[in-house]
Amino acid sequence: MRLGDRKGLSAGLGLFLQACALACAPAAPSSPGPSAPVAPRAAPGPDPARQLEQEEDPQRALEAKLEAALAYVADLRGLAKKSAVKGRLITRKEIAAYVKQQIDAEAPKDVVEASEALLFGLGTVEASFDYRETLLELMSSQLLGFYDPKQKAFFVSGDLSGDEADATLWHELVHALQDQHYDLARLTDWQPDLGDTQAAIHALAEGDATSLMLDAVLKPRGGSALELPEGLFRAESVLGAAASSAPPVLVRSLLAPYLDGLAFTHFLRKRNGFQSVDAAWRNPPVSTEQVLHPEKYLSGEAPKVVPLPTPPAHASELKERYHDVMGEQTLRIIFEEWMPARTAAAAAADWGGDRLAVFSDEARSRWAFAWHVRYDTEVAAVRGLLAFARGAALPEPSASGRLGDYSSEAEAKKHLKGDKVCRQRHNRGPIAVIRQGKALAVTVGPFERNRVAPDKDASCAAAFRWAEAVLTP
Repeated sequence: MRLGDRKGLSAGLGLFLQACALACAPAAPSSPGPSAPVAPRAAPGPDPARQLEQEEDPQRALEAKLEAALAYVADLRGLAKKSAVKGRLITRKEIAAYVKQQIDAEAPKDVVEASEALLFGLGTVEASFDYRETLLELMSSQLLGFYDPKQKAFFVSGDLSGDEADATLWHELVHALQDQHYDLARLTDWQPDLGDTQAAIHALAEGDATSLMLDAVLKPRGGSALELPEGLFRAESVLGAAASSAPPVLVRSLLAPYLDGLAFTHFLRKRNGFQSVDAAWRNPPVSTEQVLHPEKYLSGEAPKVVPLPTPPAHASELKERYHDVMGEQTLRIIFEEWMPARTAAAAAADWGGDRLAVFSDEARSRWAFAWHVRYDTEVAAVRGLLAFARGAALPEPSASGRLGDYSSEAEAKKHLKGDKVCRQRHNRGPIAVIRQGKALAVTVGPFERNRVAPDKDASCAAAFRWAEAVLTP
């Protein structure tokens, strides 16, 4: 895991959670699946967990384990180590403190509050949602170990043992090799409007590390990550996410780099093994669209540059707090709140480019945002319009906290008026969408998270005027 040093919101929901750039290793699937071959047990890789039990000095045992495991991973990955990796045993309490320090350092107030406003305005979280505390709790409870490229060191919880420790170590040491060869800090340092590009690199990093981890887990049985049934890892991850108390949109966006990155990595490996993955590191994908559709990576299809949305003329006191490119992955994650996953993926496909801007007043109590999305075809833009209409058609969450079920396509079409849709919501402001050819403009707000009555400027007429201005060159 790497808690990045980006100074703003970046990709995958364009939220700070993606500033946790190289997150902790997920557990390997509980079973290699029925199609995975079972062979006579091969010589296993280094087992530092058992070394830790046998040594009187756990720190010394960890250093010995790291040396052996790095050699093992480098051999499996076909990527020679350039230097040793320092290691340190830390407690769960220290892990939580580290996560807190990184969140506080890397998430300016504007970023956190813009993230909360964005999620609330889209109807994915309640007004009481605390982004920082939810992320802190989620990361602290799930984090097993992490590699920090700035310190060139691996940190692992001292209470890990057995297969869990091995899988975590193998995953993180791939990040160490990536860093030694391709300079992770340089590739993941935040830059304005490169959120989607950095999300694509994040997916490559996690897919590479997860694929190798699965190879290492399956090697004693003569298996390979490429032999696992399609979708097994995604299915187990989705089941695990369902058990989390965090908002589903947040959990899905944390899982996305692993799941999408693994599919991308395996596409490359099936072409020419890890040599194709190394080639991707030398020429990284520039968008999550390229990760989700590897054929577009191979063809070099680049995103279009989309103009930054204008501020709302009817609420001149609102000033820009944040802007970024969100990408196809983010579009899909949002759509998954309103419709089944396959339908959401189809509605986000043929993304061509986008820009999102979040605005607030000086007190950060009143918010609005606009999202300018361009598709590759008009047919795709119509699908996108219908997807946003399904979101607009959902009733507002009840006091019970349930954020609503999926809305049907038929119900969404009732709200469409030609190539536009708007719904006036009680405390989240209007959500308006206009399509012009291949382009969509989505405007939300103004709204106040804790306001009971509708905002005085929150009308569909004003929202449509703003959306039209967003689409005006």
